[in-house]
Amino acid sequence: MAAPPRRRCRGSVRGRGCPAPPPIGRRVAAFDFGERRIGVVITDPNGSFVTTRQIIERVDLVTDRVKLDRLLDLYQGATLVVGLPLHEDGSESGQAARTRRWVGQLLGQRPEMIVWLDERLTTEAGRSLGLPNAELDLYAAEVLLLDYLRGQKAC
Repeated sequence: MAAPPRRRCRGSVRGRGCPAPPPIGRRVAAFDFGERRIGVVITDPNGSFVTTRQIIERVDLVTDRVKLDRLLDLYQGATLVVGLPLHEDGSESGQAARTRRWVGQLLGQRPEMIVWLDERLTTEAGRSLGLPNAELDLYAAEVLLLDYLRGQKAC
């Protein structure tokens, strides 16, 4: 008898059917930049578990930059994973261009490495769970973090 097919974990969170990824030996901060909010999820120094979950309400570029700088100054050296909204065919959307511009304005002066990650369907996954709009960017950041960690090898 053949083994059942492995369940795909994309979009799942710990406790909902998928094992936690192994620690990668460095801190990771994942961001979902929305029009109104920025979802932020940050791991411990080894990338083993989430220590910070935060929704930053967007105000203006100066205020948003100050909020992000204060937060990231507490977690220096993190790899910054940013969700990039792409079309279904993988091409960049207008929202992707806005996200790149925002990230350049808000994080461009930071010394941390920025990794762009396809965020297609992360917000829709949150909607399918019935999450309120105020929590969608945070959920999307969590999915991005898990996707990134699952793609890394332990050190």
